[in-house]
Amino acid sequence: MNQNAALSCNRVAIYDLDRTVLRTPTFTLFLLWATWRAAPWRLLLLPLLAGLAIGHGLNFYGRDRFKPFAIRLMLGATIPRNLMNDLAKRFAFWRVSGDVPQGARASIARDRAQGYRLVMATAAPEFYAGAIADALDFHDLVATRHHRDADANWLPAIDGVNCYGVEKARRVSAWLDTHMPGTTRHVRAYSDHASDAPLFAIADEAWLVGRSRKLADLAARSGWRMIDFEVEDPPVD
Repeated sequence: MNQNAALSCNRVAIYDLDRTVLRTPTFTLFLLWATWRAAPWRLLLLPLLAGLAIGHGLNFYGRDRFKPFAIRLMLGATIPRNLMNDLAKRFAFWRVSGDVPQGARASIARDRAQGYRLVMATAAPEFYAGAIADALDFHDLVATRHHRDADANWLPAIDGVNCYGVEKARRVSAWLDTHMPGTTRHVRAYSDHASDAPLFAIADEAWLVGRSRKLADLAARSGWRMIDFEVEDPPVD
């Protein structure tokens, strides 16, 4: 991430990744894309991946179990660091070049111009979310962490808890306390989903991304503002 931002800056813009900065969810897409390039024979295991997804959808187990299972199934028990770095950079280039709505680009550019420190906060794994954040010149990343072995190769197992919902808000709060302790700060947060209500609760500005009537009703009930990233230049105060 870009480390040149002044640490004294008291403005922070927090962006979710899936269906916010990018239109398309990334986790399964990355697994399939990376598997095709790193170990195409593992695509024969797609029925098992579908079974895992169905079990997760039926609430037999949560994201903290599903995601490591899926990564191990499709990419193996250990993913070499150099291979993962290469895959992540190529995946980030592909998605950022074609899947960032113009409104998201405009919002990110405006926040940067207004002196906001840009932080991507996502449940996506850090190994590719970091590459996407770098490609968009974000200053920092809060994402689901994964273990590494003694040689710094990536492992499927989650280090801690999946960065989702309450955990994402806790991680962002910890980031704020570390990087901006004792300052009067202004936090602007963007997400497409009600699961980020805990994150919105610690923000001074909460922006729900979307355009549907259902989301508009949710924003009205919750006291959040609406923004449509499919509009090229969405208004932000």
